[in-house]
Amino acid sequence: MNIDDSFKKIIIVKDHVMPRRNEDGILTIGLFDFLLKEDSLDI
Repeated sequence: MNIDDSFKKIIIVKDHVMPRRNEDGILTIGLFDFLLKEDSLDI
């Protein structure tokens, strides 16, 4: 949160979760979705 840059903030978890962004714009995504879906970061 304290890093002030234009890079996407992503949390990759081992569990299968629906990709979602929180109110701060941080994307939480499951490992398999991250690795296997080509457009996974465009959510």
